[in-house]
Amino acid sequence: MRTAHRNRRRYSVALIGLALILLCVCGVSALSANFSVAENGTLYTAEIELLQSDTFAFTEPGVLGEPVPVEVTGIVLSNESGPVNYTEERSAIRFPEGNYTIRYTAPLSANELTVMLDDASNITISLPEQYAVTNPLLGYVSSGGEVNTTGNGTTVSWDEARSAQVRYYDAFQEQALIIFGTFWIGLVVIFLVPYMIVRRKRD
Repeated sequence: MRTAHRNRRRYSVALIGLALILLCVCGVSALSANFSVAENGTLYTAEIELLQSDTFAFTEPGVLGEPVPVEVTGIVLSNESGPVNYTEERSAIRFPEGNYTIRYTAPLSANELTVMLDDASNITISLPEQYAVTNPLLGYVSSGGEVNTTGNGTTVSWDEARSAQVRYYDAFQEQALIIFGTFWIGLVVIFLVPYMIVRRKRD
């Protein structure tokens, strides 16, 4: 009986060790998806790792979250051997199943970028230095996003995520917000202060 108990304990230790090894391997081999917004803010360049895939659709979430086709340019599909040929379909490409990296450029509108992926990846969205996301009245970063701002721009990253969203703004928009807010505060003061004075006199 003691021998059997020892064997079970050794078996459990071996399973735990194997699980730790698998966790380490998975951490090292995490997929990555990088998105860089252009200087003018009207397009972005994507570089996405694909795992055991044979198709890739170029879409973005619609109003109800449904996939909406996106017209992209500069598609480059590659693996360890270099560029790989693919067959174009409607808003998608097809290729032999395998692991790849795909690069492409797509348009942006309304200073917002939303990412939806099939596989959990380490997502990074990079913004030029003239754009920011930290003002909650103008910018937005979806849950889990970590913002890092330097002199060269802003980087927002998510670990092991399938979706990410960023809404960014420039200095002109922030200045317009300040002017607009100051104007309304001024109006409130102009109309509220005389009212409060008259009310105090009545009281």
